This record gives sequence, structure tokens and C-alpha cells, in this order.
Amino acid sequence: MEVLTLNKIFIVAISLLLILAIDIGSLTAAQNSKPTLEGGAILYTLKDNQSTYRVIVTYKDADGDLPKYMFVYLNESRRAMVKVDEKDLNPKDGIVYTLQMTNEEFLQFTKGKNELKYYFRTNDGRGVVTTAESSSLTLDYEQMGLSMEHSSGSGGKCGR
Repeated sequence: MEVLTLNKIFIVAISLLLILAIDIGSLTAAQNSKPTLEGGAILYTLKDNQSTYRVIVTYKDADGDLPKYMFVYLNESRRAMVKVDEKDLNPKDGIVYTLQMTNEEFLQFTKGKNELKYYFRTNDGRGVVTTAESSSLTLDYEQMGLSMEHSSGSGGKCGR
């Protein structure tokens, strides 16, 4: 009789430990904030009749989780991105990732297609985050030494 009671107590104790472990795991997962990907764009420059391209996005994570990877998908072709500052380890204030491409490299993604579609994808180790798809290209004023001062179309000018 005592063996039967000890077995029941043991089974109940193990069951409670499992339930507690599951609840703690759920609580930890619920407290995770998903990372965000901000300012994702493809910027282009023109110099000496040649175009170059710079893909850029900022990774932010309120929990401080670093990304496991950072990819841009150009017409469904995945390319890895690298940190602009390799020493930047603070995702709470944002880590900027980039991918530089020559005109020839960029044209590989548009060959035989009428348009370019791209999006960004990352993972903080707790879940995948993907941006909405985009197709816009933006002139890289900074790299070309230009400013956007008075460029709203109201009589201002864009210049150096």
C-alpha cells in the first residue's frame, strides 16, 4: 500500500514539474519582442554613366537579441547582408546592414524580368521577421554628395 502511495506522489510531483516547466517556457517566449526591420531600400548612384547599388536596412530588437542572419531577397534570389559597422553589437538602438552591388551584379536579378521586387528577412533566434515586398529604387543623394534641401518641388533645388 505504501509503495502505491509513493508512486502516486512521485507521478503527481513529476507532472507538476512538467507543467511548471511548460508555463515558464511559455512566459519566456511571450516576453520576447519581435525585431523590426526599418528603412529597407535599394539606393543607386550614377557616376561616369555607371550605376552602383546599395541595399540597406536597419535591424532593431528591444530585447537586445542579435540577428542569426540578415538577407535581402531580390526577385526571390537570396543575398546575405553585412553590418556597416562590424563593432556594432547593440540592436536596441539599431544595427545597419548593407549589400553593395555593381551594375552588372544588379542586372543579374532583373535579367528577363520587367520589374524588381525585393524584401528583407531576419531571425532573432526566436522567430522569423519579413518585411513587405517593395519595388522602389531611390537615388543615393548622400553617396553622390548631393543634398535634399528645398527639393519638395516648390521652387527649391537639389544640389551640392
